[in-house]
Amino acid sequence: MKWITTFVILLHLRNHVTNADIEPIVLVHGGAGTISDDRIPGKYLGSKLAARVGYQVLMNNGSVLDAVEEAVRIMESDSNFNAGFGSVLNYEGFIEMDASIMDGKTMKAGCVAGVQDILHPISLARRVMDKSKHNFLVGEGMVKFAFSEGIEILSPPGQLVTQQAIDALEIWKENNARFDIGEGGTVGAVAIDKNGNIAAATSTGGVIGKEPGRVGDTAIIGAGTYADNNVAGISVTGDGDTIMKVALALDIVKRMDYLGNDINRAASDALDAMTTKLEGTAGIVAIDMMGNIGIAFNSKQMSWAYQRKNIIAYGVRKGEHLEELLPDEQVLDEIAND
Repeated sequence: MKWITTFVILLHLRNHVTNADIEPIVLVHGGAGTISDDRIPGKYLGSKLAARVGYQVLMNNGSVLDAVEEAVRIMESDSNFNAGFGSVLNYEGFIEMDASIMDGKTMKAGCVAGVQDILHPISLARRVMDKSKHNFLVGEGMVKFAFSEGIEILSPPGQLVTQQAIDALEIWKENNARFDIGEGGTVGAVAIDKNGNIAAATSTGGVIGKEPGRVGDTAIIGAGTYADNNVAGISVTGDGDTIMKVALALDIVKRMDYLGNDINRAASDALDAMTTKLEGTAGIVAIDMMGNIGIAFNSKQMSWAYQRKNIIAYGVRKGEHLEELLPDEQVLDEIAND
């Protein structure tokens, strides 16, 4: 009878959420893994900036889709993150990126994989969602679609490859191709507006030293990304080959929907279930239909940040929760120039 009571309470809450009950929020992550101390300041700054940009988009009458796309674009432009310009290299020394985005109101989604020489794979995924008849594009067809949509494909190729990525691949090979070498990571964002609309987006350069053509969880709806206005929006980071096997994002949503778990209990239990059954670690950021946030990871670290009203909260280490109060007149340029 307990589960019936819980279910009835959830239905009651859903039916009585009004615009006044929901405070808009943008929550981002910059990847789960092992982050060296010298890299943490860059993670702080980049995560905070991404959350702030996404939030300003939302406050300036942008949609939740606009907010998560712009937040992810900030991190794709930042070499502190494994996405876009900061992407790791595959075994042959090339960049292949994955991304996905999902609208919780319509359940529409856009996914791309194996993206090369495009700075913002998340924007390509958004175009797939908005402008194509499909959810997922890859290969030559994806490239033709990108051209038709006017998305810049960098020429000559290889402009996204950084010296840091080259050095990291060399270290990886010197350490007998151990996939636990390096910080790994993925970037993502979730947002909710005052009307309860939710969106989620995720983008990654994948796993260092991966086989050419490898696709991880980031591009897969239900594994790395999921959004449903009736439950939650989720972006996942971590061991993609494990995450996709358990459909981690969808597992969290179903635990909330069917068992009545709150967002943090659902995330924690899903992570525990994954690592009990399979090897690998992961992290999630999530926002439920009432605007409650969930931040959980069982890796050593995960960078994250969110803005709600004029407060930015952020962290990297387990148990860390730092906050900054932003004066109303403060502008994004001040953060970007820190």
